[in-house]
Amino acid sequence: MRPSGGELMTEHAGRPYVALLYTLPQSAFAADFQRELTARLEAARARVLAFDRQARFLPVGVALHAAAATRQAEDEMRLIGLGSLLGTFFLIGFVFQSARALKLIAVSLVSGAIVALLAAVSIFARVHAVTLVFGASLIGVAVDYAILVFAQHLGSAEPVWERFRHLLPTLCMALVTPALAYFTLALTPFPGLEQMAALAVCGIFGAWVSVVLFYPYLLPATLPLPENAGKMARLVGRWPRWRNSGKAWAIALLFAVIAAGGLARLRVDDDIRGLFSGDPAIMAAAREASEILRLPSPAQMFLVSGETPEALLQNEEALVERLRPFAAAGGIGGYEAVSRWLPSEARQKAALARQGRLRPALERIADELELPAAWAAASAPEENAVLTPEAWLASPASEALRALWIGAAETGGEKRYYSMVLLQGLADRAAANALAELPAREPALAGVEWIDQTREISALMARHRGLLTRALLLACLIAPLLLFPFFRTRVWRIVAPTLAAGVMTLAVMGYLAIPLQLLSILALLLTLGMGVDYAIFLQARRKHAHTLLATTLAALLTLLSFGLLAISGTPALRALGLTAALGVLLSWLLTPVFLQEARVRPANGEKPASDQQEEP
Repeated sequence: MRPSGGELMTEHAGRPYVALLYTLPQSAFAADFQRELTARLEAARARVLAFDRQARFLPVGVALHAAAATRQAEDEMRLIGLGSLLGTFFLIGFVFQSARALKLIAVSLVSGAIVALLAAVSIFARVHAVTLVFGASLIGVAVDYAILVFAQHLGSAEPVWERFRHLLPTLCMALVTPALAYFTLALTPFPGLEQMAALAVCGIFGAWVSVVLFYPYLLPATLPLPENAGKMARLVGRWPRWRNSGKAWAIALLFAVIAAGGLARLRVDDDIRGLFSGDPAIMAAAREASEILRLPSPAQMFLVSGETPEALLQNEEALVERLRPFAAAGGIGGYEAVSRWLPSEARQKAALARQGRLRPALERIADELELPAAWAAASAPEENAVLTPEAWLASPASEALRALWIGAAETGGEKRYYSMVLLQGLADRAAANALAELPAREPALAGVEWIDQTREISALMARHRGLLTRALLLACLIAPLLLFPFFRTRVWRIVAPTLAAGVMTLAVMGYLAIPLQLLSILALLLTLGMGVDYAIFLQARRKHAHTLLATTLAALLTLLSFGLLAISGTPALRALGLTAALGVLLSWLLTPVFLQEARVRPANGEKPASDQQEEP
């Protein structure tokens, strides 16, 4: 850009542009300030267009992306929160047909929300908006404990405290598994997911505590069995059961073949760009402004180093020599390097030696024009007039490029000097791959390192995906061992449906061409926790068809919450919600299949002939 009339101007495609810089008085991520900035920029746009309808107005900056993300998060928080809340109250009201049940659900939800928000504010200085969007989806999970308690009270004549005494071990086990599953979110390198983990664990714990502490006093002696609840209990009570027969094994083999076909199609994609989406208008303006201003790429660059400043500049000059063919071929639009303005001492001395030959010619000119002898001496360059990095950095001429000079840094006990070489107009992946191979292919570029931040973050995602995959497999092995002392030979009935649901979830993702990524593994860990939860409910209270009703309601509400999360405009939340919704759906469908058929009591409370003696 060039100064003109007090403004910075440039020209692109035959059209003049003026750059107007604005300074943020506070953080770009403060929601209140984002709204003020957006309003002021819109007012500026209106004034510009009122002056000239043909004018182009391109607002760019991090604050605009942050403001758009905040607006999207607020909209989604209202949609997901309101949808989950209305769905919860509708299902509870439809099934239990009790105003008191709705009030108790509200107590549980408010308690969980208060504990979660207090914990988030106490632990973190700032809370991400996306964390609150995820928190809105926890409504369907936080009501699981209340629903289990309601179901056990339907038509029961047992005293309330006795029922809670029998239910407490089940409630305790059902708290640990989802809490551990959500805690795995904190194992990722993303601050937002750490906040999600804290919000989820504290929110679920708050809802659980409200059920354990308040419900024994607030529940009536018994809840009448509504007609809708009875119908649903009888319906889920007739769910198919696993029998050790040839037909059952044939069906299992068929599902295994279908799952193998989906797993064979499953692909892995750890590219971080798949988890980012921006406002299309803001992204288009940013791309156009970057092209007009020829801004360098912020993600791909070269890091140059040397044992001394002189070695650093010589290494940088060797790199620039190899970048010129890329610029001439159009692979890059250009490059920014310190050595273009501060040559190495060796190159400066070579230039001075060439310019020293001008002294005899200058003396002849001075003699012919009758100029003072001092003129020739002043016009000829000094033999030792070398520009040093210190002098260049202190000069106002270096202000625009000063950030490229990193300077001295100690790595592994060795002191080296570093600088950056930024690239302009790098949009071709083939050119980026060729540039990445330069340091390894050229022996003269020993002090040059290719930096691709997008690729590095994607590689970090891949490493954490591998770590969490091992954690998921370890959890699948440990879960049966932890549950064996409580359920003995029935433990396989608890873990089998959840493991099968996880495998089938991956298979469905393969058939739908949904890539496997870090957040998919996180969702499978959440599914493992919730699926085991449902199985614990059923196996611990296996004589009651009402428990089938409770797990069905819990699964439907969780499915609603994660289903709403799956329509989020944030790709990260969408991937998490979609995978979790698939896993929860399949866990819900498979868990009753592995329930012992003879152990289920009909909804009317009568004992089946095959199971006249009820265990305490």
